[in-house]
Amino acid sequence: MPERSYQYHEDINIGLLRQWGKRTKLRVLDVACGFATTSAEIQKLGNHVTGIDIDPNAVSVAAKRLERAVLADLVNPADVDAKLGDSRFDAIIFADVLEHFSTPVDIMRHYLPRLADDGFVLVSLPNVGLWSVRLGLLTGRWNYQDTGVLDRTHLRFFTRRTARELLDEAGLAPITVRYNPGIARPFVPLAKKMFSQNHDGAQPPDALLKSRSYRLYLNLVHPIERAIASLWPGMLAFQMIFEAKPAR
Repeated sequence: MPERSYQYHEDINIGLLRQWGKRTKLRVLDVACGFATTSAEIQKLGNHVTGIDIDPNAVSVAAKRLERAVLADLVNPADVDAKLGDSRFDAIIFADVLEHFSTPVDIMRHYLPRLADDGFVLVSLPNVGLWSVRLGLLTGRWNYQDTGVLDRTHLRFFTRRTARELLDEAGLAPITVRYNPGIARPFVPLAKKMFSQNHDGAQPPDALLKSRSYRLYLNLVHPIERAIASLWPGMLAFQMIFEAKPAR
């Protein structure tokens, strides 16, 4: 994945954590874990999380948050197998990573054999059907950004239908789907930019997460936004979170 040069701010996948619930004592693999912002919350529930990523800086941060963090070339099966050995997992997470690969099905197929019997997969994908993207197309705009649905490092784009087709092609059967709302989400890049400008010097990646404004959003705005988005997820959802199992 291309190297980024902008100020990075961590973000928690609330919908994925809601889907995880209170499950505990499971062996978990977080593929392309990044800083493990979300999977660290899963580990806090008493799970045993292994993160794997190609970025040495990300692995260094994840190692402080997870039980195990592995540096490997995610698209090189031989390297992944050498680093993970014969490890198997009760859950495998692909959280906002598959859109960064030209052949996401191949990526999934390589990791899925590591799934234990009765294991499950969580897949989070950005929704290209989001209202802001549709509005942009109506006005002749498809402007890539540093973050969001039109992240400039995205190689693949998914709607609710094509996301299900992706899972089906990978041999997975969806069980449930949740959504992260996208009503206010298109304004997040601007909010992040303003946050950086209002704070002198480079900020820690988790500075925004710890800010009072972000906590107010999560507690007051996000629940209302989620309820509204559930009425028309194809248009108002930012992320689609699928729980799936291998099709029998």
